[in-house]
Amino acid sequence: MIITTATRFSCIVFATALTVVACSEQPSLSDEDKVRATLNAIEVAAEQRSLSSMLEHISSSYRDYEGNDYKKIQSIMQFQLIKNQSINIFSKIRELQIVGDAATVEMSVAMASRNVDLSSQSNRLRADTHRFSILLVREKQNWKIQSVSWQRGW
Repeated sequence: MIITTATRFSCIVFATALTVVACSEQPSLSDEDKVRATLNAIEVAAEQRSLSSMLEHISSSYRDYEGNDYKKIQSIMQFQLIKNQSINIFSKIRELQIVGDAATVEMSVAMASRNVDLSSQSNRLRADTHRFSILLVREKQNWKIQSVSWQRGW
């Protein structure tokens, strides 16, 4: 069967129309859902050891209480990926507030560099645990991390 340019064009137009219709019928996500999705995407990217995917969610104007900027946090993340050939994360959002174009999140995170079921509380006790205070800002249509502070503990 020979596919002509006109047939190809018709298929592309049809596929595009289906995509637009399908996307328009989905309910739009709330800002809280978008913030949660951003944090989840960072977690997945870390477990997949994808620095570029993690950095997509960090604001280029990142600054934290330790004096780290975007370049420094990029180096820290890269070092952790090199140091840990396997990353397993379990997180729990303790509080999430959104005011305008800013969101604050209090989150507990357990991390292990081996394949351990961190959903088990006894395994989390042996993991590296931190409490994070995260500030996200809306940049265009995306939520990005602007700043993070952390301390040890669950």
